[in-house]
Amino acid sequence: MNQLTLKIILLAILSMNLSSTRALDKKPKHRGKLFFQKNDQSLTPPTLKPQPPSPSAGSPAGRTIETKSTTHSAESPSGNRPDSSSFPNLEPEKCQITHSIETWVQITNQHSPAANQNGVYFISDFRDVPQLFFLKTPKSWPTQISFLPEGISSFKLSPKGTQILLTSQVGGDEQYDLYLWENNSVHPLIVDRNKRIESFEWGPDSKWFLFTSNSRNKIDMDLYRWDLSKGSSELLMALEGNHVVTDISPDGKWALITRFRSVTDSDVLLFNLTTKEILNVTENLGLAASKGGVFTKNSQSIFYISDNNNGIAQAFLTEMKKPKASKLMTSGSDEVEELFMDPSRRKVIFLKNHEGYSKFEGISIDSAGQRKSVLSLPKDDRTVIRGMGFASGSKESPLFFSQTSSLYPAQVFSWQNNHITQWTDSSANILRKECLVQEELIHYPAIDGKKIPAFLYKPKGPITQDQETQTKPIPFLIFIHGGPESQYRPYFNKIFHYFLERGYGILAPNVRGSTGYGREYTLLDNYKLRINSVQDGIDSAKWLIDQRLAHKDKLGVYGGSYGGFMVLSMIENAPDLFSAASESVGISNFVTFLKNTKPYRRALREVEYGPLTDEEFLLSISPITHINKIKTPLLIFHGANDPRVPVTETEQIETALKKKEIPIEVKIFSDEGHGNVKLKNILEQARWMVHFFEKTFAGKKTEGVSSLVKETP
Repeated sequence: MNQLTLKIILLAILSMNLSSTRALDKKPKHRGKLFFQKNDQSLTPPTLKPQPPSPSAGSPAGRTIETKSTTHSAESPSGNRPDSSSFPNLEPEKCQITHSIETWVQITNQHSPAANQNGVYFISDFRDVPQLFFLKTPKSWPTQISFLPEGISSFKLSPKGTQILLTSQVGGDEQYDLYLWENNSVHPLIVDRNKRIESFEWGPDSKWFLFTSNSRNKIDMDLYRWDLSKGSSELLMALEGNHVVTDISPDGKWALITRFRSVTDSDVLLFNLTTKEILNVTENLGLAASKGGVFTKNSQSIFYISDNNNGIAQAFLTEMKKPKASKLMTSGSDEVEELFMDPSRRKVIFLKNHEGYSKFEGISIDSAGQRKSVLSLPKDDRTVIRGMGFASGSKESPLFFSQTSSLYPAQVFSWQNNHITQWTDSSANILRKECLVQEELIHYPAIDGKKIPAFLYKPKGPITQDQETQTKPIPFLIFIHGGPESQYRPYFNKIFHYFLERGYGILAPNVRGSTGYGREYTLLDNYKLRINSVQDGIDSAKWLIDQRLAHKDKLGVYGGSYGGFMVLSMIENAPDLFSAASESVGISNFVTFLKNTKPYRRALREVEYGPLTDEEFLLSISPITHINKIKTPLLIFHGANDPRVPVTETEQIETALKKKEIPIEVKIFSDEGHGNVKLKNILEQARWMVHFFEKTFAGKKTEGVSSLVKETP
């Protein structure tokens, strides 16, 4: 063996050792099944204490991660975990706790697939920020397509399947810029920190696209056209309000646009690209939520979604020449969420929402959209779809979709010839489905008798029997979703599973005002009905206590955005009901919120919460007004660049609570907006939150409550 050969061998061994060391780093450059270990004791972080602002390598120039901490406890997240003796009913070799919060957070999701004849593109949080990836064959190693510093927010594959439009933002500001990927490289098209790209849609020949943007006045989303050959945009029509372009006709002469005034008030507009005339296709429907228009193959008819019939969103078909003569294409009590056409426009799929679960329905159609036959599609009663579409440029056009459930993170699948193929599997080496908890759909009674849907999660094994009652109360957390025009759905929730492994229960209610249950339910919290949704949240806690599932001394609540407002309002209106609370990017003062939110959002939010002309009412429902009622220990997170709920909402609640000496911790991320996107910040927030609840509950020793979390001094 010569000297050169020996050096090469030694260098290879050294490289392997370095790779192994990096694989255990708590902030890896990539995350996947090779990174995760079955027993990840080595991933437990050291005690994490609040640090002063310091530069971050992954942040934009001049930005730092700032920590503001006002606390009456010097402790910080430490990663302590209970041993298996805390779970007497679990098989010791099968379902021991082995997963730290770092491991749970770094389990990746793959979603929003778009395919061509060569393979499938999808978004994944496999890197430190979400990026675009490509797979040529199922379960192969993915190829990274985008390398934007802040990752991507969305993308669309061109009809020819050779180009991709991508959006990105800076520091969570949601001022989306537009990029083009072609010839294996990404270059900027529209990059301007003063404007926002709201939507975009490819032309049928892939040589141009339409987009909506507020570049004219920072408020209204106008319609533009971009020609790739010219490299410039043209304003087609100035529009008033929020507009999203949803489709362009196969002949390239028409465009469909949804105009949103609110979630329950929207129209489908037909725009003539030649004459620049615009027609409200759904004007005759009156006050209704109509959206999501797509053209048929002959460019003469339109599919769209509307709830005008009975308050339940269904799919309709109408001829462009006779827009008032719409034909109902779906029925039942489940709402239609989205419409999808295959590239030939001979198949249409209706994605339905069944109490939070996704359901496929589909038909084959003729060129005018008339039904020919029912499509055979995947059937799974307890999953949620996170994006779907047919492959372009492919003779068979298989259906690709991303699917998740309580038992597995979002993964990409395809459906062809009545067969499902799984393309990604990022959690194969770490998750044991038999050890995970699946939700139970329940309906609890509100104070006025209305039944409120919720998803209940009970830990496996540790609920112990009591001679007097069926169960002993256990530590419980209530999660309140944002929106409020949204819905908690039983997807794979990493934070839930962390707590469930440790013997906590979780309840996720869909309080009145949530979507997915029809128009009437969504409207039940608007304007002066706001407090009714807060009461629903309080009633969920009382139901847990009445069922002896929880005790108020180990009962917590957390949520973000509108859910953050709910948390603050719940601990004010029921100050003795909760022992700990955490909120993120929440509203504390509806007057300052509406004044300071981005101008393009204000009109939409006034419909929901009430107009700024009624400041008296807005202040009456604002948590800042009732701050003296709070006595629950509180943890708050916010992004400094939040365009929706400005960080001043957290700053004013912090100032007020400091005066009361209420235990409060506040952490502000200087390089994030309305929720965290960067892995380092997602990890940091998760560590703080789980430790906050663990240390608070550990200090509560209540007779008759199962103490399932190992308490540390």
